[in-house]
Amino acid sequence: YPTIFKLALDILPIQGSAVPCERVFSSAKETMTDRRNRIAAELMEALQMLKFSFRHGRHLDFTAGMNKDTELHELEESILVNDQRNGG
Repeated sequence: YPTIFKLALDILPIQGSAVPCERVFSSAKETMTDRRNRIAAELMEALQMLKFSFRHGRHLDFTAGMNKDTELHELEESILVNDQRNGG
């Protein structure tokens, strides 16, 4: 039965349902709405990766490692200087 054996090796490993794949498409559908229908592929991939990370507890911390007092003061000064240059 070598033919049936080869056929079984081709068919049996197929999953009954591709749940992980369905989850990816459902998540993408939430991101790509009618109002956001022109998102580039690269941006879509980045958004999906961020969403996955956020859902798995890997939150982004843009201030990690900052000496908050000094760097925040420098940022405020930079904003004030830019505002003065732009007539604000």
